Amino acid sequence: MPHHAPALVSNQKSLKIHFMEHSAHSEDTTGPPLLDSKIMASRSPKRILHHISGRHALSKISSSMDGDVFKIVPGMGGCLIRDGRIFARCSISHSDYGAVAVVAPSDMSVGVDLEPRNRKISQGALNLILNEEEQNDVQDEHSRLRIWMSKEAISKALGIGMSISKGITYDGKSWVAKGSRWSINRHDIRISDIDHIAMVALRITEEI
Repeated sequence: MPHHAPALVSNQKSLKIHFMEHSAHSEDTTGPPLLDSKIMASRSPKRILHHISGRHALSKISSSMDGDVFKIVPGMGGCLIRDGRIFARCSISHSDYGAVAVVAPSDMSVGVDLEPRNRKISQGALNLILNEEEQNDVQDEHSRLRIWMSKEAISKALGIGMSISKGITYDGKSWVAKGSRWSINRHDIRISDIDHIAMVALRITEEI
C-alpha cells in the first residue's frame, strides 16, 4: 500500500508507521495481539472492526505478542508494556475505511490521527477545540481539518484527550502543549480508494 510522506525530521528515524484497510484482514481467522476484551464484546460491529484493524496495523510494526499490554498512560500516551515495563510507545487511529498505527521507542511521545481528506469539521466541534485567536483566523476547510488533526494527534501523544485542545497552540515555529514543543508531520495515503491524511505528532523538546 504505497503512500507519499514528507521527509521525517527531528527524532523520526526511529518511528514506524503502518496503514491497513479494514478489508485486509476480513479472512484472517486469528486475531492480532493486544485485543481489548471489552471492545471485542461490544455490540457494535463497526467498533470491533476498527479495533481489530488498528491492532493488526500495530502488530505489523511492533514486537508485541500475546501477554503484552496496550495502555493509555496520562502524560505519556499509548504504551506497550511487557512484564510491567514499557518497551515502546504507540498510537492508533481509524476511519471508516482503515486504520493507522505508529510505534516509537519507549522514550519518545507519539500520537496519530487519521481522517478522510474531504472530512468537514463542524463549527460546533471547532468551538470546542479552538481558542479565540484560532477561531478568528481559521477560514477554509483545509485549515479546519489540519488544526483539528494536529490537536488530536498531540492530545493522544499526551494521553490526556481533547479536553486540553484549547491549550494546544501554534506559535509560528511549532505546536506547543503542556510545556513542550511538538512537530506535526503529514502523510497522504489512499485507503479503499479514498484519499486520507494522517497527522503524526512527536515531542521535539521536553521544556520550553
